[in-house]
Amino acid sequence: MELDVGWARIALLPSAPYSADGASSACVMGVALERQRGVHAVAGEARRDFDAWPGEFALAAPGVPVFSESAHGGEYLVVQADRAVAPPVTGAPRRLFRGQREAIALARSLRRLLLSQQPDVQQAAQHAAALLAHGALLLDGATVPATAYDADRALHARVLDAIDAMLASPLPLEGLADLAGMPLLRFLRSFTHTTGMTPHAWITERRLQRARRMLRGTDASLADIAAACGFSHQSHLGALLKREVAHTPAQYRRR
Repeated sequence: MELDVGWARIALLPSAPYSADGASSACVMGVALERQRGVHAVAGEARRDFDAWPGEFALAAPGVPVFSESAHGGEYLVVQADRAVAPPVTGAPRRLFRGQREAIALARSLRRLLLSQQPDVQQAAQHAAALLAHGALLLDGATVPATAYDADRALHARVLDAIDAMLASPLPLEGLADLAGMPLLRFLRSFTHTTGMTPHAWITERRLQRARRMLRGTDASLADIAAACGFSHQSHLGALLKREVAHTPAQYRRR
């Protein structure tokens, strides 16, 4: 899905295998909406493994060659902004900021617009401009990326894996905090700083991502999809899908 707003092109990349190699003449901003693993190389450096988490916000300067490849991919929001409006990317050809709550919220709003039947170009441009402004603040150092909980990243990796493995089951926060080896309040703060989303919001997001895949790739009934994704009732799934991607389940499946 792509949308041109004049000074920028906005694209929603799906959760699918990909291999990309090249340089953009624009400043490229990307927000991870889903965890993905693969191999990448920036500005001719040696290729290395990457593990992108939800809430990671990347900015690459115009003309920087980037190679990226993943066997599974992950949903990713990309904004390519014209040089004339983009902030200078300083310090490195590509800058990465983790746990960006504002960035992932804007990316989800842009996803909803891109997936709607008649995207509001003006509103999309406003959200893209807000994302650009947020990136400028990060690059200027006015907003400091969340690094206080980087030491807990391995603990949260276990939590992310457990959530994916048990989406169809109840996922009490106390159990996830125990898995991370943290008191509940510390876990809630640490998880949000690391991913840009609260544990509850991330669980809901993952359930919706799985439901969307099942709607696209299977003929399963809505009741079966809701049960497989951990929703208490199909009406709950329908309401959340309408809120997040502007479609009823039937509309999303047809689209």
